[in-house]
Amino acid sequence: MTKNESKLLSLQGIAKASAFCLLLSAFSVNAAMAAPAPAGTVDEVMAVQQGKKVTGVVIDGTGEPVIGANVVVKGTTNGTITDFDGNYTIEGVSANDVLVISYIGYLSQEVPVGNQSMIKVTLKEDTQTLDEVVVVGYGTMKKSDVTGSISTAKGDDLVKNQSFSALDNLRGKVSGVNIFSNSSQPGAYSNRVVIRGIATINSSSNPLYVVDGVVMENFDLVNPNDIESMEVLKDASAQAIYGARAANGVILVSTKRGASGESYRSNIEFDMNIGFQDVVKTYDMLDAEGFMEYKNRAYAASGKALIDDFATSEKREQILTFLGKNGGRSGTDWWKESTRKPKEAISQNYNLAFSGGMKKLRYRASFGYMDQQGILKGSDYERLSGRLNVDSEVTKWLNLSANVNVTYESRRNLDENNSYTATVFSTLAADPITPVYRDNLVDIPDFLQNRIMGGYEPTNPWSRYTGVIYSNKPNTVGQVDRSALNQWHGIATKSNISGEVKLLPFLTFKSSIALDLVRNQSDSFRPSYYLDGDEYSTYAGASRSVANKDYWVFDNYLTYNQKFDKHAVTAMVGTSAEKERYEEIYAYKEGQVNNNPNQQIINAGTMNPAASGYYATSTLNSYFGRVFYSFDNRYMITANIRWDGSSKFADGNRWGYFPSVSAGWNFSEESFMKNLEWLSQGKLRAAWGEIGNQTISSGAYMNTFGNGSYYLFGNPYQTNLYAGRTQVGNPDLKWETTRQLDFGLDLAFFQGSLRATFDYFDRQTSDMLVQVPVPSSLGFPNTPWMNAGSVSNKGFEVTLGYDGKIGNDFQYHINGNVSTYKNKVKSLGSGANIPGKGIHLGYFSYTMTEPGQPIGYFYGYKTDGVFQTQEEIDNYKNNGQMVMPNAKPGDLKFQDLNKDGKLDDEDRTMTGNPHPDFTFGLTLGAEWKGFDISAFFQGSVGNDILNILKYDIYSGTGWYNAPKDILTTYWNGPGSTNENFAIDADSRMNLEMSDWYVENGSYVRLKNLTIGYTLPSEWTKKITINNLRFFVAAQNLFTITGYSGLDPEIGEINNSPLYKGCDMGFYPQPRTFMFGLSLKL
Repeated sequence: MTKNESKLLSLQGIAKASAFCLLLSAFSVNAAMAAPAPAGTVDEVMAVQQGKKVTGVVIDGTGEPVIGANVVVKGTTNGTITDFDGNYTIEGVSANDVLVISYIGYLSQEVPVGNQSMIKVTLKEDTQTLDEVVVVGYGTMKKSDVTGSISTAKGDDLVKNQSFSALDNLRGKVSGVNIFSNSSQPGAYSNRVVIRGIATINSSSNPLYVVDGVVMENFDLVNPNDIESMEVLKDASAQAIYGARAANGVILVSTKRGASGESYRSNIEFDMNIGFQDVVKTYDMLDAEGFMEYKNRAYAASGKALIDDFATSEKREQILTFLGKNGGRSGTDWWKESTRKPKEAISQNYNLAFSGGMKKLRYRASFGYMDQQGILKGSDYERLSGRLNVDSEVTKWLNLSANVNVTYESRRNLDENNSYTATVFSTLAADPITPVYRDNLVDIPDFLQNRIMGGYEPTNPWSRYTGVIYSNKPNTVGQVDRSALNQWHGIATKSNISGEVKLLPFLTFKSSIALDLVRNQSDSFRPSYYLDGDEYSTYAGASRSVANKDYWVFDNYLTYNQKFDKHAVTAMVGTSAEKERYEEIYAYKEGQVNNNPNQQIINAGTMNPAASGYYATSTLNSYFGRVFYSFDNRYMITANIRWDGSSKFADGNRWGYFPSVSAGWNFSEESFMKNLEWLSQGKLRAAWGEIGNQTISSGAYMNTFGNGSYYLFGNPYQTNLYAGRTQVGNPDLKWETTRQLDFGLDLAFFQGSLRATFDYFDRQTSDMLVQVPVPSSLGFPNTPWMNAGSVSNKGFEVTLGYDGKIGNDFQYHINGNVSTYKNKVKSLGSGANIPGKGIHLGYFSYTMTEPGQPIGYFYGYKTDGVFQTQEEIDNYKNNGQMVMPNAKPGDLKFQDLNKDGKLDDEDRTMTGNPHPDFTFGLTLGAEWKGFDISAFFQGSVGNDILNILKYDIYSGTGWYNAPKDILTTYWNGPGSTNENFAIDADSRMNLEMSDWYVENGSYVRLKNLTIGYTLPSEWTKKITINNLRFFVAAQNLFTITGYSGLDPEIGEINNSPLYKGCDMGFYPQPRTFMFGLSLKL
């Protein structure tokens, strides 16, 4: 050992010894106060001297040592405390004694000694500590004082789901919060969060995210491993302090910070996982022979001549022989060709954190890297992130805090939610006869030669793909490869700095400024190629799109906090100012001489230049306040108020006023309840509040004029410049308002082991901000915004939890929640219903929003089975006439609801409801001797799904490929089926929007299963590791559902509640198997 090493060890030993002495003196006082005993007698002293020595270690649920825990022989003053490694030694213990182990924030444990000489104890967190602090708007409160509906999720519990996204981890963990995915593409940021029902048809209905005081629009940028806790503000009394920004709820996020202490302490944490992804479910599509049979059957049923390629057995055999020589007689499996194998669809995640601190300074720095290769080729995502949190007590009256988060990300995504060219949809619809590539084919039949090889350029690598022969769908392998040329990348910086000044013992002033800077860039290149008449690009083209967002918010507020005997008063008043500027610039040019990489830039283009750009700004100025009063910790009342002034409205309508009031009664603190030892907590809550919504486009109240056909770079053929009206504004726009009433009951039993929370809410939205269609005869260039209508959401929420223990080593946990809401449109102002036509075939109305019904219900005809005979068709009459005179046996029978003898809009009605009867989440966990297991189930019951994919892949027309079961489950003669119509190239009315497309979307999914093992600390500490855990996990392990589509966990198309539950070929969620480790130094 060197001299310096010896000196260092001496200093460490002195520091540990000093701190241990402080802890020992603290224990002596606490033990004497907590366990008074009569003066020691000689017999008692002798008993101590004759007892045995017991040693052991005290750790927490993560395996970390608990420093300074009290270890006392029950009923005596004989005790000690744990050292820096959690170890303890206690003398004079008999076999009949019981050790009591306790520490602040943990549940005390009693362990009979028996014949044990070494006792290891794992302390469990006191999850029901009434003095637990929860984060509320612009401050914190004791959990026992909270009168609004606030749910808390701990970060360490959330990361057990091993998801890359914090919102994915939150899914199903909090009642009343529905999180569904609009896409599972890597890095797609498509999670949709709905708190207590859809209150508006405005597409921007995500909640407000506030991370360490910084408002964040893209919450997915937060590394889940950095999160300490998440508080979900669910009722208006809790949300009103954020005013207009809280229209759809608030999620407050606190990130992890360094630990302070009398002496310097530091920690290093590292965790990683590697996963392999696979497709959970696929359609079993027809092979080449089956496709030809299907197409011939459809044409024959319609009386049409068979297409020449399949008309004779000789030609069909030529096709199969050709396929056999070029890969296999079954033909192309497009799904297999377009997806990655599990060993290729790899996800990996690494996180490293350094933290430390002393009495007046603490810090935490973290770094994360993740990479995810999607299950479909051409989709991938990469993210680098770093965060630094610093807190300092500069003086006794001044505290400073700073947070900086920087994230860089890059992704490549596929075409999605587009029934014409979307990759998932096209993969299913393309015919299996078309080969993927055409550059090495042999023995092509003469009748296919031109269709396969037409336009082929041997020197152009983008020409090697075969155009899909028997439909207008793209070759998805070529499409995916071309998509890989397009890349999006961006960098975001979120930061804030705050200072808190203690003006008086009961009065503090806090000021903070936060910045959110986003720089995104998308680079694209479209090569020139020709596959067929549906898939080609005459010219190569390059483009770049740049989007920048600058946002700042400046908050200042005073907080008064005082206690008078049994009275406690907290008051807060403050101001907030914020501004956002968004800018987007786009440039494009085509005509590059070839597709080489050095030509994939804008300046290499020679023709058709184009450029566009715009910017928009919005500001919000606010004043707010809160008053809280409590008497004897039994009766509480809270009042909030906020005034918001928004630049999105015209003068006279810019200011909104949002009050709330709530009250609570801790009836478990009443004297008449003191004898009920089994009741740990009982609290009744009642709340009412009002919040606003301003999520409309900037300048929506203004009439604007602009120019058209102006060529920025000039046009060699013509130059046009004309002015016209570009937007019709509405100067009478005002705030959308939501009023909410909430009643709640919080219960805890048996020292918090059993917990229950019940809530009822009534949420009424009025003056809804919508774009209601106007007659085209008005000649408006846009659909103006207006305040039109109101929406109601009413529901219940139940949360239950239980922590149990069997023996000394086995602990288990059960946590579940159930929530339900009933959504109803009360009015739409103008009286005009809002049809949902913006998907697939525009002349169909897929959904409808109208008074008395839920938002976006499925709209179409009701069916009554299948016509089995011509006689049934002839006898189907109303009002003296045949209802469906053009039908054939095997067609769907549509109901003539108004009995007028014809089918028209009057017979279209509700065919399904995308809103669930209830949703639920269930988490089961257990620990035993270092092993841990956790299973998380999530589900939805009673919701319907509109399976739009059936329009094409189950059309029965033979135009696109179809699943194999179409040949056996579709009508094929009287009595064969009463569910699916006949295969026929003439669809007649069969494909009209009807309940034939609607399926039960209920499901139960094992979202996550994790099994881990933490090595004994006495092993790991030999290599200076405090905690080392290995784990294996699986996500989306299995799903129980009756839905026939790829995934029942369906979100919304284009983030619009008008299209909730419409499945148009979403990128499905993968099944992932992963392994990893976490360690702490």
